Amino acid sequence: MSGPTLRVVILDSEGLARAGRNDRDVGERLAAARGNRQRVILPAVVAAEVITGGQSDAGVYRVMKRLIPEPITLDLAAQAGRLRERAGSARRKKRDLTVDAIVAAVAIARAPSVVLTTDADDLRLLTEGHDVRVIGI
Repeated sequence: MSGPTLRVVILDSEGLARAGRNDRDVGERLAAARGNRQRVILPAVVAAEVITGGQSDAGVYRVMKRLIPEPITLDLAAQAGRLRERAGSARRKKRDLTVDAIVAAVAIARAPSVVLTTDADDLRLLTEGHDVRVIGI
């Protein structure tokens, strides 16, 4: 008999930024994931949203060394485009969902997974119907 399947943990841009600033909540969640031997994934595009060339990058690089980078393949990009289109037609407020859709596509591809995000409503909409838990931070 096997144990429960552990979810892969995925950070979005604000999750990475907060981890880089030593945010207690995010730090505790990442420590718990490591303690449970869960993989913590960082979609590569998230780094592009967070890294600025400024002094705050030092904390971000420190965190990224402990994460598993997820390259964005053409298949993931296509899935993200479909998710973005579906979600965009269901939202009242229009805004660019491209990076959120890529994070969602990675979460779906790596399911069962959990996404740590400040965009919980958008990520829930994007991952609806898939084995992805979205946790607001």
